[in-house]
Amino acid sequence: MRSFRVIFWRFMIYALLGLLLEVTMGAVVNFYHGNPNLRGCTSIWMILDYGLLGIVLMPIRSILLRIKFPLLARAIIYMLAIYLVEYVSGRIFTACGLKIWDYSHMKYQLHGQIALAYAPVWYCLGMTAELIYPKINAIAQLLSRK
Repeated sequence: MRSFRVIFWRFMIYALLGLLLEVTMGAVVNFYHGNPNLRGCTSIWMILDYGLLGIVLMPIRSILLRIKFPLLARAIIYMLAIYLVEYVSGRIFTACGLKIWDYSHMKYQLHGQIALAYAPVWYCLGMTAELIYPKINAIAQLLSRK
């Protein structure tokens, strides 16, 4: 039961950090484009994608560390996994009648669900997620005891 609680808290922490990051980055991009309001937005459905980062993507970290993959190579694998999650969840959202994002206007996109332009973002996100994982996991373990 305790391991379920740790997974739950890890999911929630990554989900909330992801939402915060997405809103913040949206605000910064809007500011860059001349909007001083610093307003960013996201969809609450994104909790699923960001939460999965903590419970699906990060256990891959253990395997990659065991076989001594360097961080920069691990980040490429994380980036590809993020693209996979984004593509699958985007297709599911679309099938349910939700239009959370649409990259169909961008160059080098696939079905409007993923776009090559986001590769550097997903690369950095994967690397950052790995670097903060030990602290997030420690916090999740603390919260699961309560």
